[in-house]
Amino acid sequence: MSNENTKNEKIEYICEKAYEELLKDGINNFSLNKFIAELQMSKGQFYYYFKTKDELISKTIDNKSYEVFNYTYEQTKSKSTFLEKMFAFFAFFLDDLNPNFANWNKLLKSSFHLYIDTENKDIQQLNRNFNNKVLKNIENIFDEMINNAYLKEEARIFPRSLIATADGMYIHSLMDKNYDLKTYLSEYLIMIDKLLKKENTGEKN
Repeated sequence: MSNENTKNEKIEYICEKAYEELLKDGINNFSLNKFIAELQMSKGQFYYYFKTKDELISKTIDNKSYEVFNYTYEQTKSKSTFLEKMFAFFAFFLDDLNPNFANWNKLLKSSFHLYIDTENKDIQQLNRNFNNKVLKNIENIFDEMINNAYLKEEARIFPRSLIATADGMYIHSLMDKNYDLKTYLSEYLIMIDKLLKKENTGEKN
């Protein structure tokens, strides 16, 4: 096994343990020194894998985020219409996520400040990697629905703006507790479906 694989496995192990601690103590009460001691690892060893506490928390929640959105993407495959697929994919935003991910949802909301206006290049890269993953999944859904003649061909340009809109609404909901994210995003998805749905002419592009 290569050194790189060994390092990645160690990072995954540390993140798994960190997730357990974050669930117990929460973001604000998470002690990095205590956590390193519980790992039976020296600070020098720990900082070989993570430069800061924020980087550890970001990577830990990022790993779980991949699990969540891989799950929601899998759920879209059993849906037949574009709107059904969108509601399945954006289940997290619509407060319709599998209850097994409830703890992750709470941690994400309490740590969201780490992902905004950061100068940490590693966290920036985590953001880019995750956004690219989400974008690819949505593009796959759009491609499928276009190929099935459900959506218009020009719908291919919409995935990026769709993600940006959903993210913007989510951030708004974090800043304003009275903002009804579920209602407004649902209305937006319904509007997009009507806008992009191909007319029932029986013709394919």
